[in-house]
Amino acid sequence: MKNYHSIILDTEFKDPEFVKKWKILGKKKSRLNPWWQLKVEVPEDKFDDFIKEGQKLLLNDKFYFHIYCEGELYFVWPKRIFKVDSDKSDWQEMLDYAKQRHIPDDQMDIPVVSFDTEAY
Repeated sequence: MKNYHSIILDTEFKDPEFVKKWKILGKKKSRLNPWWQLKVEVPEDKFDDFIKEGQKLLLNDKFYFHIYCEGELYFVWPKRIFKVDSDKSDWQEMLDYAKQRHIPDDQMDIPVVSFDTEAY
C-alpha cells in the first residue's frame, strides 16, 4: 500500500483535532503568520477520508491543502478539488481559481517533488 503526503496548516480547519489524526512527518513555523505548516502522511486506504473530511473542515475558501504521491497531485478547496499534472503548465485553471480567492502567488509556488527529493 502506498502513502500520500499532504501539506496542511495547523489553523486552517474548523476542528483542530483533524491535524492530530495523521502522522506528522515534519513541521515548519511560519515566520510571518501565527501557524505551523505540517507535512503529514496519509495511507492510501485513508486518502478519500482525508480529502472529504479535510475539505469539509476548511475554514473558508481562502484555505486549501495539497496532497500528493509520485505522479499524483491534488489541490483541495472547500468547494473544488483539482487533480493536476506534475507539469506546471497544466495548473492554469487551478491557479486562476486561487487568484480569484486572493491567494498570493508565492503561496501557489508549490515545488513538484517526489518523496525521494523532498526536503522538510
